[in-house]
Amino acid sequence: MTTFNQMAYTLLDWRERLNPDGNVADIIEVLAQSNPILQDMTFVEGNLPTGIVTTRRSSLPEPSIRRINQGVPYTKSTAEQLVDTATMYEARNKMDVKLLALQNDPARFRYSEDLAFVAGFGNRIARDVIYGHTTADTPDEFNGFDIRHRYFGNTDDPTAEGYTTIDMGGTGSKFTSIYFVNWGERTCSGFFPKNGQAGLKKEDLGQQTVSDPDGNEYEAMVTKWNWDVGLTVRDYRAVGALRNIDAAWFSNATSAQKQKIIESVIRVHDRLRDSNAIMYCSRSMYTLFKLCLIDKNNVHVDLVTLQNGIKELRVDGMTVRKLDCIREDESKIANAKEGRVNK
Repeated sequence: MTTFNQMAYTLLDWRERLNPDGNVADIIEVLAQSNPILQDMTFVEGNLPTGIVTTRRSSLPEPSIRRINQGVPYTKSTAEQLVDTATMYEARNKMDVKLLALQNDPARFRYSEDLAFVAGFGNRIARDVIYGHTTADTPDEFNGFDIRHRYFGNTDDPTAEGYTTIDMGGTGSKFTSIYFVNWGERTCSGFFPKNGQAGLKKEDLGQQTVSDPDGNEYEAMVTKWNWDVGLTVRDYRAVGALRNIDAAWFSNATSAQKQKIIESVIRVHDRLRDSNAIMYCSRSMYTLFKLCLIDKNNVHVDLVTLQNGIKELRVDGMTVRKLDCIREDESKIANAKEGRVNK
């Protein structure tokens, strides 16, 4: 049931292909601007009404050496199927028609409130891409990168589980993580259900009779928002992580600690199947990388000026994005397979 012959687009790509009106275009722009991970994240259409099934190759057949008058054994590859389920996010807002009537431009005033909801959706999706976890308490939440990277292989075997996840060995009480993602159709991607729509959908329900907290009714303009989205990792070597980074290093990191982080970044980068990955880290970690620029011995951290004049931080050639949703007070992760999913 693997979906072939499909393309993985970013939200901005989907906007251009769906040819939406101006408001929807602005919604996608705000989503991308408020959360950098949504600029990079690609989206594909699922092959199920509720999600996506991926058939992933788990072993490859090897040829035998043939001799005259001797045959060779039959061989075959093996595969495993992974099922990822989409999460249905929804919100509604209402605005008193009397309040709108007081505005010089009611449509613009309402639209400004809409953008707050857009940013709120973006924050929640970005947070769940990192920390989402399907549990008994949250059965409808998709699994993010955190729960998929809780086992440390720390071996030189590319087929070993945890090969792209490294334990930084922090000893403090608060920790953070860095994630490496190679977005793409056959690697790692967001998805929307079969026959669904990519991105946030806005529906103007018009004027309706609503109730206040005391049950008294009044007239309001109502807007409904929904986004059905999930995350699928089709190639576990397309995503990596550094876990248990001691948050205490941010305030007074020694040269040795900075060097350890840089060396570990390089190791994960080299363990990924494709070097075209993007790094995601917390704000303090981003600052720590920038401080490496003033080190005269630095050769791995660069600040590159793009054609549009925007400066982009890179480590070992990878673009670095800072995400507010990556916590700096994570609990320490033990080197155990319990609790992790999907390699």
